[in-house]
Amino acid sequence: MSDRRYRIPSTSALQAFEAAARQLNFSRAAEELHTSQSAISRHVAALEARLNTSLFDRRRRKRLALTQQGEQFYRAVVAGLDGIQQTIEAIAGTREDDQVTIACTHENSHLILLPRFDRLQQALGADKTIRVMTYEYDSMRRALDPRVDITIQYDVGRTDPVDRVQIVREAIRPLVSPAFLAANESLLAAEPSAWLGLPFLELSKYNFGWATWDDWFESQQLGPARPEYQYFNNYVYLLEAAAAGKGIALGWRGLIERHLEAGVLREIGPPYVEFERAIHAVLTDHGRGKPLARRCLDCLARLD
Repeated sequence: MSDRRYRIPSTSALQAFEAAARQLNFSRAAEELHTSQSAISRHVAALEARLNTSLFDRRRRKRLALTQQGEQFYRAVVAGLDGIQQTIEAIAGTREDDQVTIACTHENSHLILLPRFDRLQQALGADKTIRVMTYEYDSMRRALDPRVDITIQYDVGRTDPVDRVQIVREAIRPLVSPAFLAANESLLAAEPSAWLGLPFLELSKYNFGWATWDDWFESQQLGPARPEYQYFNNYVYLLEAAAAGKGIALGWRGLIERHLEAGVLREIGPPYVEFERAIHAVLTDHGRGKPLARRCLDCLARLD
């Protein structure tokens, strides 16, 4: 008689690893699972001890990354957990046709989806469920949950135009807090070249196509300007630092309106500089065959 006992880790440990690997951030994984960062760390450490290998590369100072073994384990965990979830939903009678799953980064979830969520829900109907899964950008190029219907991203590749819609066309302008503006009013009222002695806030994460301060400086004919930068690996945190008066942030029209309406940030300098780039909502292979996903895509295009 064969031994059918499964020598696998607990579902809590697997869920902790899946969230941490998808987000590439232990803090956000803990927030998603309503637990502590230390609990996520303990689960990952226990898995690494059991597998006798490192799942995460911790040598990078600015960002977390999966090792080759971590990538392999992540794909297996996603496949296993997804199979269990699909079976649960089938047995419980959950209709997938009544749910649409959107994958995006933490920043896009917070700055694009959250302000539009109530209107999107209303447009789809109260009987439909909108599920949002957050990833780091490079994680979205790996193993997405196979039930993801729509992704929100810059790089649309060769996606058929009928399977994507533009949500935010890229247009940038500097922002500061009212307190920072008051403390540096004479400098900020002058030409942008006079600002270079002030602190600038910049993203440190790998750039997947969005504008940078270099793009803005070039638009102002400032050449290779090199101000004093303070770096952040998350745009939400960067905006919070700007609102706290830490320096000058680069603001994207379509992402910063709540901060402007609340009065915690103010636009300064020349008008918005516009680019041909944009953030799009894109149907996945799974979403292309799902009427609710295409309907959600159309709704996103209208929620401007």
